[in-house]
Amino acid sequence: MEMGTVLRAMEEYTFTLLAMAVGFLVVVYLYEPYWKVRHVPGPVPVPLIGHLHLLARHGLDIFPALAKKHGPVFRDSRWSAMRNIIVSIYQPSHLAGLIPAMESCIQRAATNLNDGEEVSFSDLAVSLSTDVIGQAAFGTDFGLSSPKKTPGDDNNNDMKEAKASSEFINMHIHSTTSLKMDLSGSLSTIVGMFVPLLLKPLRQALLKVPWSADREITRVNGELRRMMDGIVAARMAARDPAASSPHKDFLSVLLAAREKDASTRELLSPDYLSSLTYEHLLAGSATTAFTLSSVLYLVSKHPEVESKLLGEIDAFGPRDRVLKETMRLFMASPLVAREASERVEVGGYVLPKATWVWMAPGVLAKDPNHFPEPELFRPERFDPAGDEQKKRHPYAFIPFGLGPRVCIGQKFSNQEVKLAVIHLYQRYVFRHSPSMESPLEFQFGIVVNFKHGVKLQVIKRHKND
Repeated sequence: MEMGTVLRAMEEYTFTLLAMAVGFLVVVYLYEPYWKVRHVPGPVPVPLIGHLHLLARHGLDIFPALAKKHGPVFRDSRWSAMRNIIVSIYQPSHLAGLIPAMESCIQRAATNLNDGEEVSFSDLAVSLSTDVIGQAAFGTDFGLSSPKKTPGDDNNNDMKEAKASSEFINMHIHSTTSLKMDLSGSLSTIVGMFVPLLLKPLRQALLKVPWSADREITRVNGELRRMMDGIVAARMAARDPAASSPHKDFLSVLLAAREKDASTRELLSPDYLSSLTYEHLLAGSATTAFTLSSVLYLVSKHPEVESKLLGEIDAFGPRDRVLKETMRLFMASPLVAREASERVEVGGYVLPKATWVWMAPGVLAKDPNHFPEPELFRPERFDPAGDEQKKRHPYAFIPFGLGPRVCIGQKFSNQEVKLAVIHLYQRYVFRHSPSMESPLEFQFGIVVNFKHGVKLQVIKRHKND
């Protein structure tokens, strides 16, 4: 009797070991392509979670530390066709034509500011940049940065518009901040970091769970997507291919391109157009808003920089130094992901096809070999006549990336930020609010965001105006 019990226990134990062995072999087979790059220098990964604990503990600060310790190891026809179509709207001649629309939005946003008040400038910057991208990309006035309506206003339509704008901006902010690449993200994102194969099925399951983060993210993105779909559908229905379009925006260029030939029309399907416009809305507003907020935060913290900036604005307009130094310290996209389209050797290490490679422009921008005293805010380090700028490697500062996939909207974004800085500092200066935490905390998602916002006090420069 006892012998039979022992034999049965051994059989169960053997079956369990066999199942575990099979499972282990399956995992080895699935992850073998990733292990091919195991010789690339880096910290020792923890089983199952890899390096996730480092990101959770240190945030973005972990990347400069890893670079310092381990060294600076440093698809395509569809993308090329699309890039060639839209590149024309970012030419200097076209950008110059967008200045009046940009200035109109900026001046309208400035009327929301009052002498002595405290503002969450990061929220205002999102409203402003979204209005600008609405005008420049879609020919649509979202009206988010218009002067706020109060309950005492007697126009019900105005109140409805104000409520709609508030709901839209809340959805927009939620959409740009909800996708987080750390342990504060949604459950499917966290599990997907551990076991990538479970990401999609788990997300589909969580979409059916009320109040789950995955369901809320999908709902908000769906609302914004439907809004973009409506804009695209209305413009497509109103378009007359035989007539020249009165619009010179992103969407009009895409719609005109659809009429050229059958292959382009197939490429630019209505669904693909909607996806492009939605992507343009997010990419064209969140990054610019973060950079503009960062400029005001840093300038208001450094009186000597503010004094020089005001002198430049009052005389002939600001140079690029303050903007570049701001982006060096607070880079909206400090990490860039690229997938190897073929087997490639980089720095002596072989990367198999389909390997994801993360580049870190934010680390390069704080390398003391290129930027002495990298934690200091010193705009003069970008003086074209200075020795530091002349000796610096041209790829040490690449906030918009480089090469054929460099951010296509970099000139658009820089122009918008510079115009905003000019108009704001012609009227006001800013000081840190006592209610703002110090140092600032950041969230790491699609782009970097301020965790609690940038809170500033507004001071009117010319009291008699």
